[in-house]
Amino acid sequence: MRTNSTKSLVEGALLAAINVILSIMALYMPILGTFATLIWPVPIVILGVRHGIKTSFLSMIVAGIIVAIISGPFQAITIVVSFGLIGLAMGWAIKKDFSPFKILAVGGAASLVSKIALVFISMLMMGINPLTEEINALKESLLIAGSFYEKMGMDPKTVETTIESFKKALELLPLIIPGIFIMASALDAFLTYIVTKAVLSRMGQKLRDFTPFWLWRFPDYTVAAFLAGNLLVLLETYWPIGVLKAIGMNLVLVFGFILFVQGFSLLTYYLGKFNVGKVFRLIIVFFVFFNPLFLQILFFAGLFDVLFNFRKIY
Repeated sequence: MRTNSTKSLVEGALLAAINVILSIMALYMPILGTFATLIWPVPIVILGVRHGIKTSFLSMIVAGIIVAIISGPFQAITIVVSFGLIGLAMGWAIKKDFSPFKILAVGGAASLVSKIALVFISMLMMGINPLTEEINALKESLLIAGSFYEKMGMDPKTVETTIESFKKALELLPLIIPGIFIMASALDAFLTYIVTKAVLSRMGQKLRDFTPFWLWRFPDYTVAAFLAGNLLVLLETYWPIGVLKAIGMNLVLVFGFILFVQGFSLLTYYLGKFNVGKVFRLIIVFFVFFNPLFLQILFFAGLFDVLFNFRKIY
């Protein structure tokens, strides 16, 4: 019993130290910091899996306190809130032996809560809305870019038209922030699971694999949600209260992306089915992703595959 307790304390201290190092990298090293933020939850997940949520929580708090001493309380709160909750949640879900996709759902939900909480914390502690500040910064960057291209000799009318189109896109950005948050949260959970699985495998502990990507199939309501989103956007013309358009655009963004993933899964299935060589696979994927027509075909293939399951046809 004492041996297990000692092992838990040693691993907790070690992984807390790793979290502190990752935090410093995230705060002060622009390039490596991006990588550090992606894997910050992993030590917390590992502790949760091996020693329980209590140990992982204590390790997270210790790491937060050390970061607060080194870089300040706001930086510590930002790091811990942004990545700590997803680590705790996924460690708990793995410990409960949930399926990989349920673990992703738990981790994605935790990541989404963290992002929302971070926005409110920033507003309370700094008195600013980070999302608004980011959008304003993008607008200023557009003006600077427009001035730069005009000085380079480009046609002022062309530059003005391009800048205006980007400005209109930025005006829609606040409406789709929920959808962006949801997609980013799902990506956070996915990357955390993949890295955690690789690390635990090295430590002699196996996690369950996902269903092979070429066999992925999303539920039928994916199409219904996408079509409902388009309908809500259209209804905005007749019921202009602002809410319908926002809900519709987010549904279209999230479930439209899912249908793209479904289409890519179908493409991967048939590339394997016909034993297409790796070089030709790369060429095909390149042309698909960089050709708007092929992207549309991939999207509709995903949409109809959800409904009819083309894998059963051949």
